Amino acid sequence: MVVGAVCCSAMFARQMHVSVRWPQYVVLAGSVWLIYTLDHLLDAFRKPFLVSPRHRFHKQYWKTLTVLGLLVLFLTAGLAFTQLPLSVVHFGIVLGASLAGYLALAHFIKLPYFFKEGWVALLYTIGVWGSIAVQSLTLRLADWLTAGVFGIIILQQAMMLAWYETHEDTSQQMASLMQQQNSKRLHGLLKILIMMAVVASGVGFAWLEDSILDRAVWLTLLAITSMLAAITTYPDFFRPRYAYRLWSDGILMLPLWLLVAFPSVS
Repeated sequence: MVVGAVCCSAMFARQMHVSVRWPQYVVLAGSVWLIYTLDHLLDAFRKPFLVSPRHRFHKQYWKTLTVLGLLVLFLTAGLAFTQLPLSVVHFGIVLGASLAGYLALAHFIKLPYFFKEGWVALLYTIGVWGSIAVQSLTLRLADWLTAGVFGIIILQQAMMLAWYETHEDTSQQMASLMQQQNSKRLHGLLKILIMMAVVASGVGFAWLEDSILDRAVWLTLLAITSMLAAITTYPDFFRPRYAYRLWSDGILMLPLWLLVAFPSVS
């Protein structure tokens, strides 16, 4: 999801005509990796029984990951406070506090109901889209709808992973939607999210486009949600060797074609 976050952020920068320098993408990538790694390290050391290979990897190499994490933290913090616009720095501080709250709720504060996938989708969307939006002079209706569709897509991805990893999350007692919903109901919720993303993308493409670039963005989002729908529909094909994770993360790199087709901000 690290590379996907950068690709999607670059797509939004093109759409909103915001010029973004390379340090911001490095800070975004480092921040996403840090949160992902810290989340998995906390899971690995707080759960007595680990089924997931990802969590076993984090527990086995926690010392190396901790040192690497500190290096990434110093690099991203240094770039953020010296190279990024002040609006993005302020935005990052608020988002960082929100992420700390998420980690506390997910790992230390016991709640009867905690929608982890929803929090992940919300914070990921805010970080990727919001860091560009705060630099935009004006935000159109199409920009807000794009953010909404992107959030639905990320929620679709998170819930799809929870559905695929029902056994792992249940065995490890993860703060997952699977702790509150059964597999059949979760699959039904996924279908609803797919329909919402497809309909919203179609509306944006048909009525809210202002340029060829806008049409390209809507088509890209439609392609991403369609691919996630295919992964959900054919589990027997995508389950072996965790192929569903590779495909679901890789599909977020699809916006790369926009960077080639629209190489500069106009």
